[in-house]
Amino acid sequence: MEIKREYNSWILDKYSIKVNILGRPYPLLVKTEEEESVRNAARLINEKIKVYKERFSVKDDLDLVIMCCLELATDNIHQSARVRQTSKTAGEKIARIDELLNSAILTAEEDIPLKDEQLS
Repeated sequence: MEIKREYNSWILDKYSIKVNILGRPYPLLVKTEEEESVRNAARLINEKIKVYKERFSVKDDLDLVIMCCLELATDNIHQSARVRQTSKTAGEKIARIDELLNSAILTAEEDIPLKDEQLS
């Protein structure tokens, strides 16, 4: 069955880790190359929650988590917009370089004198 094969492949590529957020353990299945990012994300979440707790005297953990999520989601949206703009600018610059190179190649080809054997 195709679904079972895809599921097994998904499971085989991953292994179990635990991260703690607000003192609670969360077991996760991650790929080896994702583990460091996942652990760093959990650390960042805990740091932001700590800052919110100290700065705003919030008692409810859910409020802290929501504030953290809102900040991280906003940062993600801003970063995505910057990446899109940078990609667009880079694409425009590459297109301009391509035009200049094509123009230079055409000019160089026009300036190359033909040899006698090429004329016959």
